[in-house]
Amino acid sequence: MASVAWAVLKVLLLLLTQTWSPVGAGNPPDCDAPLASALPRSSFSSSSELSSSHGPGFSRLNRRDGAGGWTPLVSNKYQWLQIDLGERMEVTAVATQGGYGSSDWVTSYLLMFSDGGRNWKQYRREESIWGFPGNTNADSVVHYRLQPPFEARFLRFLPLAWNPRGRIGMRIEVYGCAYKSEVVYFDGQSALLYTLDKKPLKPIRDVISLKFKAMQSNGILLHREGQHGNHITLELIKGKLVFFLNSGNAKLPSTIAPVTLTLGSLLDDQHWHSVLIELLDTQVNFTVDKHTHHFQAKGDSSYLDLNFEISFGGIPTPGRSRAFTRKSFHGCLENLYYNGVDVTELAKKHKPQILMMGNVSFSCPQPQTVPVTFLSSRSYLALPGNSGEDKVSVTFQFRTWNRAGHLLFGELRRGSGSFVLFLKDGKLKLSLFQPGQSPRNVTAGAGLNDGQWHSVSFSAKWSHMNVVVDDDTAVQPLVAVLIDSGDTYYFGALYEQSCEAHKHRGNPSGLYYIDADGSGPLGPFLVYCNMTDAAWTVVRHGGPDAVTLRGAPSGHPRSAVSFAYAADAGQLRASVNLAERCEQRLALRCGTARRPDSRDGTPLSWWVGRTNETHTYWGGSLPDAQKCTCGLEGNCIDSQYYCNCDAGRNEW
Repeated sequence: MASVAWAVLKVLLLLLTQTWSPVGAGNPPDCDAPLASALPRSSFSSSSELSSSHGPGFSRLNRRDGAGGWTPLVSNKYQWLQIDLGERMEVTAVATQGGYGSSDWVTSYLLMFSDGGRNWKQYRREESIWGFPGNTNADSVVHYRLQPPFEARFLRFLPLAWNPRGRIGMRIEVYGCAYKSEVVYFDGQSALLYTLDKKPLKPIRDVISLKFKAMQSNGILLHREGQHGNHITLELIKGKLVFFLNSGNAKLPSTIAPVTLTLGSLLDDQHWHSVLIELLDTQVNFTVDKHTHHFQAKGDSSYLDLNFEISFGGIPTPGRSRAFTRKSFHGCLENLYYNGVDVTELAKKHKPQILMMGNVSFSCPQPQTVPVTFLSSRSYLALPGNSGEDKVSVTFQFRTWNRAGHLLFGELRRGSGSFVLFLKDGKLKLSLFQPGQSPRNVTAGAGLNDGQWHSVSFSAKWSHMNVVVDDDTAVQPLVAVLIDSGDTYYFGALYEQSCEAHKHRGNPSGLYYIDADGSGPLGPFLVYCNMTDAAWTVVRHGGPDAVTLRGAPSGHPRSAVSFAYAADAGQLRASVNLAERCEQRLALRCGTARRPDSRDGTPLSWWVGRTNETHTYWGGSLPDAQKCTCGLEGNCIDSQYYCNCDAGRNEW
């Protein structure tokens, strides 16, 4: 199987009583022109269409041609409608309608956007993490102003709910304007050195604004030094943006503690993020996306005494033309301004204030690998495997903050078993299930829920399976058996709520994880789904099928055994509540032993249920029947007894 790589704004800042806006760095005052109405039909695409007259090309707002809007072949939550604006635009509003004169409209939807049409990001409304409100009829228009707006070339509308008496139906419009974008690309071994025109004689207000798109999780975005150890540095460290400031002290430089601020996380997601830094005297404002931190720099000066050079993308080593003292930035900077000066434009025109070091270019390449984000515990990605091969081999990367979760599941062909790869307590665990064999388990790695990318390589063939997580390798010997690679591998959660749901998906009998309370607080657990005419959910315990207990003399402690199931009490209750019918069989087989005490008739054996009540009947009998199965059916080995155990014979 081919390797899979995973993986997952505007700012207004008040400084004292002043505001600042760099030239060309925001949307114009009148940025509300319709962008979709003039596009050709080829700019619209969709997941499917009900017919040629319901295609995405008929989805423009207020149009009545075709069937009067887009309708997919099947109305479910896996459908989408996409627009290609032709170039990156500033998007400030959206509007929706249903299908013209029909009962087809969408009542809520998600909005996604992308630069290249591959790496998508969900737009989240400020007051809600959920979707947009849609329509209540077919022809009324519902507008929504985007606060904040965003920049993108591609947009996707994902219906979440629709008129229950109709189908999904949409007509749409997007509003905005052209977006000015000056981009510079750093390959991780390059930098721009910007020399200011003249160092001021008195303190001035410095403002640096930019957007960045990172292709690696570490690297220097900018650096500026002073005469006495003063410096400011903006650095991406493990996907977080860190602002370092050392205000220095000419007499006692070591007495001033440096300031370190960290904002954001997972900023190496290959999407654009905004940065604004404002310096006035010793007042500093630092903003990443919509999050701002204000602080006062300490020192013996009333202002930050910094040199008239700023480096972007790396920190050059003095005297060495292509050497850098720290890891350089790999990615793109957009609309890079210093006090209103377009630094990228100066670099493109080869102005003397700019020194380019290494391979610097002025376009932002699209990523070669695209991360996939699983937005819920029920999200999954199904990819084809190399069916019929005598091995399983999978390689991918992942990152998460969750301590537990399902990463990969696959069924092997010809009933040769299945495997599950999952996180538990921040460790990666692999379980391989083969007919007639106990599950084989491998554990590798630790602390993998740190939000960083981790590489995983898993292989299984004939007599061993191997898991490599980063640099940690684990090997498990197997019973020599043919491993026949399956047709499909499922990445992500894939947690159906029951075996019945797996049966409806056409899945055969086998081991599956289910999440009995759906999006509730209970986690998923492993069950065996027996697909007969009905779907039976079998929850297994961790012990042997039969346990031998020996009696003890009167007055002495009696033998006991406990069964620990793969699900806890809450998970079992949730499964029982979902079930149409539920059974649990606990059987007692005995030899030369009677059930009741010969003196007072008190039972010598019992079992305790989930609510701690004691029961004295066994599998096949009924409560209070005082008979075993053979007694109810009239076939005990000695007809004068209602239980075989009471006959006192050596046979079981």
